[in-house]
Amino acid sequence: MNIKSLLLGSAAAMIAVSGARAADAIVIAEPEPVEYVRVCDVYGTGYFYIPGTETCLKVGGYVRFEVRNIGGDDEDFNNDGYDTRARFAPTFTVKSETELGTLTGYGRIFAQYDSNGTSPTGFDSGTGELVFSETGSNSTVIEHAQISLATATGTFLVGYGDTPYSRFLDYGGPTINDGSYGDRNASEISYTFTGGNGFSAIIAAVDNDENGDWDTNFEGGVRFTQAWGWIGGMAGYDGVADEWGGKVGVGFKIPNTAIELTVQGLYSSDTDVENYYSLLDNGNAYGTAELAEWAVLAGASVAFNEKVGLAGTFQYFDTEEWFAAVSLPISPVAGLSITPEVNYVSRDEAFNGILRFQRSF
Repeated sequence: MNIKSLLLGSAAAMIAVSGARAADAIVIAEPEPVEYVRVCDVYGTGYFYIPGTETCLKVGGYVRFEVRNIGGDDEDFNNDGYDTRARFAPTFTVKSETELGTLTGYGRIFAQYDSNGTSPTGFDSGTGELVFSETGSNSTVIEHAQISLATATGTFLVGYGDTPYSRFLDYGGPTINDGSYGDRNASEISYTFTGGNGFSAIIAAVDNDENGDWDTNFEGGVRFTQAWGWIGGMAGYDGVADEWGGKVGVGFKIPNTAIELTVQGLYSSDTDVENYYSLLDNGNAYGTAELAEWAVLAGASVAFNEKVGLAGTFQYFDTEEWFAAVSLPISPVAGLSITPEVNYVSRDEAFNGILRFQRSF
């Protein structure tokens, strides 16, 4: 066999194999076009378009670990020394434009572990406060679930979350334990009017589900906000206890500094039975407490730079008791905060501390 014969034979074999394979050729489908995630900067940073829609979604939240009640002695929690708490709290915000305005959905849950064996299992429908279980140390709680529609003149809101009485005047002091000011969660139907000159007003029907029915509280307030700060007032009526509470407040931003100051005067009509607008004279700290008729709540904070700040809260009650907290928020890197805090409750003549680590996203 010569070289020519060998080459001709090999070529014939290759043609025969190729023809056999051609009969079973695999057809590869064309890849479908992929819609990459688009950034949605209409509502600020962090939003992106849900693929295939014009709806924008933002995912945020925090992971937190705390060492609590350091040096404290709390009989209610069977604790002498300290306990620990770990929490994961994701938030979801969904926004889109409609012919009526901006439609928003907002939700936040938290999953929490408490080393002292008492963990929140939900919010009490009557008081709006956390309900604790003595049998377990893990829990998952819906903290906010709200739908709102923002028009040119104001915002309609329905859902569950911090009540208007809690949030409309910027809560309490700037520390972790921020005083007693009617901080509660409940279902609401509200409308907030927003003027173009810094004036805003809110009116709300708030669920006071003390008896398993829709027992309504009514809340309303006004606020005026400018570059120098804000001033406002808020009132609430407890439809079950037939009592009411009110507060007035003012906040200042010291020009050319990073100093902010707030002062609130608070009043509660009932000092016998705790209701939605009661004032507890130990702030939010552990320990014994009595109901006060009025209180003054002051807060101050300063940012020395991007990494270190200082904050303080002081509250005085007509029972001649007082509460104070001082914290030192530290942010060593972006997204991480470390906050040691010391509290003092005059009624118990006791100090206790908190050390919080939080990774926000």
